Amino acid sequence: MIKGLYSAFTAMEAAWRYQDVLANNIANASTVGFKREIASLAPLGDVPISQQAPVPAPLTARIQAVVGQVGTGKFVAEFVTDFQQGMLRQTGLELDLALAAGFFTIRDEVGNVFYTRDGRFQRDAAGSLVTSAGYYVLGEDGNPITLPPTPVTVGPDGAIRDDNGNEVARLRIRDFAPLQLARAGEAYFRALDGAEGIPAADPGLRQGYLESSNANLVEELTSLLAVQRVYQASQAVLARLDTTLDQASGELGRL
Repeated sequence: MIKGLYSAFTAMEAAWRYQDVLANNIANASTVGFKREIASLAPLGDVPISQQAPVPAPLTARIQAVVGQVGTGKFVAEFVTDFQQGMLRQTGLELDLALAAGFFTIRDEVGNVFYTRDGRFQRDAAGSLVTSAGYYVLGEDGNPITLPPTPVTVGPDGAIRDDNGNEVARLRIRDFAPLQLARAGEAYFRALDGAEGIPAADPGLRQGYLESSNANLVEELTSLLAVQRVYQASQAVLARLDTTLDQASGELGRL
């Protein structure tokens, strides 16, 4: 019975944590460049079930044989980011950019470097290329990009050219292994352990497009409802087992 209580509790805890992940995915289903998270569940391990039987006389010991295993539940082992590409949406805007591979490199006002797939860029008053939050977009040389006042074109390789076709800058686009990045905001990531990534071999950049969130609202809502049912069922089992345990304790007290 104690094992049952523990299994029900761990199922509730796993469902509760998974609900948080799904709720965040749902909240960011319309966030440009957002990458959904997945909760990776792992079993806590099995406990052997034993059966005792008397041995033939004149021995007085008992034989204990393992007849099976019982699971003790699951827990959320880790949260994994799903880096699968989201759908591309055409905007036609000059500085809306979308990538097939890699991440844009950006820097905030205090020098922190982040990586993102959110390509909603614009010119600031000084002509710098900045994000919608005002962070600098970095060029291949690691410095903020300054744009000419005239229209620019951005090629699939990240090269930025003026209206005469001259290259004025090249976007710093980096590729990372999934475990080298940690979430640092809705659509921003930071590199772990000093990783700098490698230049994306084929960024496949498209000007005038944005990458949508890869969280599908219908799928996330369906998963959330399923997880909520698991939580409620585990809660009901836990309540029944607790009541049964109280009754058993009361019966033992009267013996």
